[in-house]
Amino acid sequence: MAWSVPWNLLGISLAGDVGGYSTYTDRYGKKIVYPFSPPKEPPSEKQVACRAAFRNAQQSWASLTADDKASLELACHRTAVPLTGQNLWIHAVMTGDSQAYLTIQRQSGVTLPSLP
Repeated sequence: MAWSVPWNLLGISLAGDVGGYSTYTDRYGKKIVYPFSPPKEPPSEKQVACRAAFRNAQQSWASLTADDKASLELACHRTAVPLTGQNLWIHAVMTGDSQAYLTIQRQSGVTLPSLP
């Protein structure tokens, strides 16, 4: 059973697992609160592998220079793809989709950092 809390409790913004409850903000800005329910089974091998791949992609993003990150943001802006530079990078690194990455580079006219 979940319920909506339309305001921040005592001016404190809550998110995540707090005191036996899980909370998040929905797309309309309302806080959704429901009792915490831990997983019933450990993560599968595929889940562990996917989480490791995401962690590695995120670490590679963090290691980019400010100029590289700005280039990715500019390329996304110029091509009007509904992504941020970080989203583009994470997608390209996790999927190995270098063709889409190179297409955005070509269409934007921005030199993008090389994929790992």
